[in-house]
Amino acid sequence: MQPSPSPSPSIAPERLVTEPSSGQHDEQDQHDQPPRPGPVPVIHPTGLLASDPVAVPDLAPLDLSWLDSGADGRWMESPDEATRALGRILTGHGAGGAIVTGELGDRRETIESALSGVSPDRAVYRLHGSPFAAATPYGALAILLSGLQEAPPAQIHGMVWALADYLRSPGEQPAIVIVSQADQIDPDTITVLAQLSQINRITLVVHCDRPTEAPLDLAALRRMGILTGITVWPLTPTASHGLLEEVLGGTVSRFASTVLWQHSSGSVHRLRQLARDCVVSGKLRRIDSSWVLAPGPLPRSTSGGASTAVLRDLPVRQRALLEMLAICGPMRVGDLIHTGFAAELDELDDERVLEIRNGHSGRLALVTSVQAAEILAAIEPDRHRELASTLEALDPGYLSVLRAAQDLVAAGDAEGAISLFSDVVRATGGRPRASLAAGRVHLAWAESRARAVVGDLDGAEAAIRRSPEQSSAVLSVQAAALAVARGDLRETLACLEVVPAEHRPELLDAGGVFFTSEAIHFRAKSIRAEALALADDQTGALGLLVSLDRELTGFRTLGIINDVLSPYERAVMAESMLTVLLTCGQTQRCRDLAEAVLAGRHGNPHAVLYADLIIAALDAITGYPDRAEQRASRAAAQLEVAGQPQDLQLAIAIQAFCAADRSDPSGGDPSRLLDARAEGHPRAAAAPSLGRLGWLAELFLAWSTGEIHSTRARTARILALADRAAADGLYAVEFFAVASAFQFGEMWLAPRLAETAAGTQTLTSGPGLLMARSVLEDDHDLLYRSLEQLAAAGYAAHFERVSSPLLKDLPPAQLRRLAETAASAARKSGAETEDLEGDPDWMAELTRREKEISRLVVAGKSNAMIARISGISIRTVEGHLYQIYAKLQLKGRAELTRLAAAHAPQRNAS
Repeated sequence: MQPSPSPSPSIAPERLVTEPSSGQHDEQDQHDQPPRPGPVPVIHPTGLLASDPVAVPDLAPLDLSWLDSGADGRWMESPDEATRALGRILTGHGAGGAIVTGELGDRRETIESALSGVSPDRAVYRLHGSPFAAATPYGALAILLSGLQEAPPAQIHGMVWALADYLRSPGEQPAIVIVSQADQIDPDTITVLAQLSQINRITLVVHCDRPTEAPLDLAALRRMGILTGITVWPLTPTASHGLLEEVLGGTVSRFASTVLWQHSSGSVHRLRQLARDCVVSGKLRRIDSSWVLAPGPLPRSTSGGASTAVLRDLPVRQRALLEMLAICGPMRVGDLIHTGFAAELDELDDERVLEIRNGHSGRLALVTSVQAAEILAAIEPDRHRELASTLEALDPGYLSVLRAAQDLVAAGDAEGAISLFSDVVRATGGRPRASLAAGRVHLAWAESRARAVVGDLDGAEAAIRRSPEQSSAVLSVQAAALAVARGDLRETLACLEVVPAEHRPELLDAGGVFFTSEAIHFRAKSIRAEALALADDQTGALGLLVSLDRELTGFRTLGIINDVLSPYERAVMAESMLTVLLTCGQTQRCRDLAEAVLAGRHGNPHAVLYADLIIAALDAITGYPDRAEQRASRAAAQLEVAGQPQDLQLAIAIQAFCAADRSDPSGGDPSRLLDARAEGHPRAAAAPSLGRLGWLAELFLAWSTGEIHSTRARTARILALADRAAADGLYAVEFFAVASAFQFGEMWLAPRLAETAAGTQTLTSGPGLLMARSVLEDDHDLLYRSLEQLAAAGYAAHFERVSSPLLKDLPPAQLRRLAETAASAARKSGAETEDLEGDPDWMAELTRREKEISRLVVAGKSNAMIARISGISIRTVEGHLYQIYAKLQLKGRAELTRLAAAHAPQRNAS
């Protein structure tokens, strides 16, 4: 059954917290708390329920291709994608050759991997540039000319035809010629190779560091489509994270690795150097055995960058164009053509030095923030002063502030971004000048976003209220985001009322550099889904998620996804989707999306940190406390310096829960732990909100209370949370609280559990209702069915707590089947691939990487999936598998899987 793309018609979203439902509460109760909409069961004297809850359907598979790198400009091809593209060319499917750019080792690996699929009878020649080849006519062609039985002709035309007949006989495939260091080869040799490729006598592969290093003749062939440009940016976020941990000798927060990865431009060398510079400057600090990124700007790299080197070598007019784009930001292509930069635009676009994006009102030329920083660093001071007048003419006074603030937030310095807005107010005496009037909405939106990042929700709301345009669509959506973060659903829906619900493609505006009207539409939709999920319309919330995924996938298919929503903003959307999936009990979908955010090349460190925290919560809920505690510890160390006190509270609560779960006295009182960690965070001392993930933090703290104090204190705290959630209209939160208290043995809550289960639609509502009925009807079969459904849904934590009253009366056979169901669900989700509790005996001879790959194979992952998860190439995966099979004396994946399954019962029993 597929969820509806719109909210359920039987439960209007606007009525979630505003209109009373008749017949459910008397008049006095209606003044005390908001009514509960939706179906509410009537409990008969016999204990049977007159109505069952509306079960939430399982979510249709989400595409999520819009989240990752497929359309993110310069991050075009992973090594695996590049290898496949080059392989198609070498086997005769596609262009007559390719120019492969990227780092030395990675482009070599790409070429060698592609050559492995070529017939061994195919001739392969390797030509290398050198001082000799640069100074000697046809010096690099010596290896080809040596096969001729006659003296080579002196003229280029004769040389081309002599080699053409030699390199490809009639009916044979052309020879493969691989050229390296083409900048050190004489021009005549390049001309000969270009003509041979053009007449299909050779398949030419040229590899170099940057597209701009390709000789002019070969660059022209690439523009004509005879040679294909393949850019390899091998340093994926996952690989970057592992490399940083090796360089720094310890664990690194995902937040830090994402920021440094983004600013490394896919270069291993630059990432290493940037990490060292950050340690020296104090931008990277070690807290609780983890490296975290501190506030403040990134240090200027001492290693230089690709754009800096390119800028020095470019012609004057191309350099001037890049300087203007770096200083002034995106500019309209039409304006640049009228100014006389048409040829420069074509050349730089072909070389991928700048980007040109389409929009409704025109086309924009731009460079990325990383490129802009490098270009600005390379501009001489005198030249910078010359361009100051251009900046004043083209920048209305707020675009530079917005760009700088956006870069600071992305680099983990939200406080620095906030100070920029204060400087603007001081510079104008509190009254924005005329040039700033058009940007007041942009400035208010950006300041509110920056303050929300550090958890200053009051300041974020104040920034919106100060704007005369606070009722505009973009500020209303931002206000709704703040309201849902507080758990105020009534205010959330009121803010969204002013945002058009229908999609209007004509609103796509190239002038909206920082947000488009489509972006406003999508953000409003995702926030509405959060509100529905926290209330009682999970079917409607999941339907909105499916609709969002389809719309964004459609834009990606059309190739305009970056014009609609930037990669950074798409990751913000993913945060909302994670919240919805977690609230709706979709643990597996939630984990899949969180892992996609971690692996995605969007460059949003805040979304990565949020996804890492979500996975920690899922690990704790589904019975992996050790792994959850490690993730939560790393997240807490980063959150202490990056802000977000609500998320910090959840990280600490997960740590306290995991410590209490194993009866670790070092865990301490979670409340005191929170108070100690809140020092220096004045906003963290405020009353915790139940919005976002605040309710989950409260649940973890309540669960920990039972281990540290008493079961009575735990029940009191859980019920206090349930009452507070019900008063705020957060009925999904109320259900989770009541259900957890019931599962801890408070059987007297069965009537309330039945009511909350029937009034909500989470994936656990149906099992919750069955549990309530098992007590009301004294039916052990219903209890077993409910526990089996929870285990199949991934909620295995109940079976780790062997003292749970729910399990004491179940026969051993049913307990064993429950454990098997829970283990099967864990294997299906791949949750066991990172199990930290110890390795089985059969892995004793394997290396750490081989153990990791073995677990992924047993979890059913393909070689391509293993390569993506591990940040290595498919060929490297195959090499590891060869070693694994040799060490274990196995013949393949099937035998490896059977070996793991044969040892699984022994491991579980231990």
